Amino acid sequence: MAAIFIGITVICYAVAILLWLRFRSYRYLLVLIAGHCTIVAEPILQRLYSLTYPDNVAAIGILGNPVPIYALLAASWIGSLPVLLMYFGQQQHWWTRHYLTGVVAYVALVLYHIIIQGLAARTGLWRYSQNVGAWGINFYLLMAVFAGLSSLLLFYAMVASRYYAAEIAVPTLVAASIGSPLICFGLLGAPFWLPRLIGSSGNFTKPALLVIAGLVLWVVHLASAGIHASRQQHVIER
Repeated sequence: MAAIFIGITVICYAVAILLWLRFRSYRYLLVLIAGHCTIVAEPILQRLYSLTYPDNVAAIGILGNPVPIYALLAASWIGSLPVLLMYFGQQQHWWTRHYLTGVVAYVALVLYHIIIQGLAARTGLWRYSQNVGAWGINFYLLMAVFAGLSSLLLFYAMVASRYYAAEIAVPTLVAASIGSPLICFGLLGAPFWLPRLIGSSGNFTKPALLVIAGLVLWVVHLASAGIHASRQQHVIER
């Protein structure tokens, strides 16, 4: 399975370079490169969510924590691949920027991450310390909800900055690629990991789950509204 992840990484870079040459768009390649930087959040996820990897795989040390090579490579596309496909569709006018677009995109992104998390659980690519949270909800499903929201924020950043000049778009997309996982798994996941750090709870409690659900819906609303509002933006530089 790790070899498949590495192969997908190579294919994604090859396609991104072709799109750069064909459409003169650097955004696909930029987002893939910036995705590697998200690996710096892995030690945080390992600490907050007891994320672990197999012991018998090649790994590198990041902030004192072992991270497999395949995780470093897959970081470039695992959260951005569906986003890049959606952005390409928007560039080809396959869909319009609308509030409903954001909602449908989020549902599709969550389904994508459910598949990824399911494959990881079945093959042992990574694991969490627990499998079930409040109301019997699978823990991997909750992680897919956060990951889908992270991808949605990146999607919004790509759509909203589509006409920005490079000196504005580049830092915006890099910040979105790196910052969105920290916001979703860090800030929005605080109702889970904060009590856990102080030793009062080791699970997703029902109150924490309700708070998280409200925060996720609020962020989805803001991102969808932003996608809708981006139809009114002025062209800075094509």
